[in-house]
Amino acid sequence: MKNIRTIFTFMLIFGFIASCDTEYLDPNSTLEPDVVNSTDNLVRLINGIQQRWSTDRAGIIYNYTHISGLNTDELRLLNPGNLAENEILLGGSDVNGGNGILNNMWTNSMLARKEATTVIDAADVASDGDVSVANSLKAYGLFYRAMVHGTLIQVFESIPLEIIEDAPFVSRAAVLDDAIADLEEANGYIAAGLSSTATSGVIGSVDLENSVNALLARFNLMAGNNTEAITAADAVDLSATSEWDFDAAIPNPLAFWFGSQNVTQARDTNFGLPPGLEPDADDDRVPFYVTAEDFTVPLPDYQVVGFFVDNLDKIPVYLPGEVSLIKAEAYARENDLVNAVIELNNVRTKTAAEDAFGLGADLPAYSGTLTQEAILDEIYRNRRIELYLSGLALEDTRRFGRPGATDPNPERNRNYYPYPNAERDNNTNTPTNPSS
Repeated sequence: MKNIRTIFTFMLIFGFIASCDTEYLDPNSTLEPDVVNSTDNLVRLINGIQQRWSTDRAGIIYNYTHISGLNTDELRLLNPGNLAENEILLGGSDVNGGNGILNNMWTNSMLARKEATTVIDAADVASDGDVSVANSLKAYGLFYRAMVHGTLIQVFESIPLEIIEDAPFVSRAAVLDDAIADLEEANGYIAAGLSSTATSGVIGSVDLENSVNALLARFNLMAGNNTEAITAADAVDLSATSEWDFDAAIPNPLAFWFGSQNVTQARDTNFGLPPGLEPDADDDRVPFYVTAEDFTVPLPDYQVVGFFVDNLDKIPVYLPGEVSLIKAEAYARENDLVNAVIELNNVRTKTAAEDAFGLGADLPAYSGTLTQEAILDEIYRNRRIELYLSGLALEDTRRFGRPGATDPNPERNRNYYPYPNAERDNNTNTPTNPSS
């Protein structure tokens, strides 16, 4: 494994330089020229983006999973003195643009997006005319930029795509189209063959090719492009693993903070699901993700386990089960119920030994009603269990038409979030905040 401490130090220095640029007040700008003068520097920057994404309480993984997890009842708050988390838990008008989690999510996403764009724009010059090296660098930059855009648009109604002062905000559909286009371009570079000159220095825990296809499937599904989602999912090797890596100096941020017993923990073993959609009593994914010393007491002390126990635990970039469930949902929405059930059963009947991460439900095949509505309900149930703390729960509640923040018996406490003050204070084009 590469020296993550060195990479993270480079990233912090780089981010400080960037934040001093007046054009970054949005926060957006191109980066300092002395950072982009070599392939080695761009590789360090790619590794820095990975660390910005995956590490620290201010990083994207912590904030993305906590926004979704506290909104949709995956998580409970242990200490309301954690004000930002408490506001997200309360939802509604208790959340405003000054919320620390929203500001951390936005600022680090925009920094990661800017750094990824710098890699893309500087690749040709930094690689000194080696097209294969340049295209390899671009593939990584495009992957991370797409991931930023496709993730932010799950939290906010619209975002800016341009890195300019007072950048205009664009629609959700345009953001998803842009993310998909970036991933398709990255796929083209990957298909042409990546250069070891670039890849040998990149932290190797992220499987770029499979991750690009998994995100293509995810974002096409979110965009309603069901056929394209199935095609992208078919290209993912379900036996492969792609993970965010950690070491003693840079620990798994969720494991670290769950272990502190001072911020958040698992709410219960229902994964935020309503009555009628709770997990089956024999579902092996429940003890994989949540445990308690004594389930028989009135209020068990539920604890997150799974990928979030030890500070060195790796966090999956995506799960094989997500890929199968993407196909199941896409087939169901196209009313191909036979294939939808086949893909659904690939997840329901999967044992731990059959999953690349040891995550198996080991349940009987689906025996419910063979209607689109019933099958989609079962797919939703399995997404919420299989993809626990992946950050996708909020997006799923909206896409599946579950009761929203202002509906009776709501299953989320906000639909979208206010724009952070970090953006509004420096971008005159920031839209009016959503009401719920």
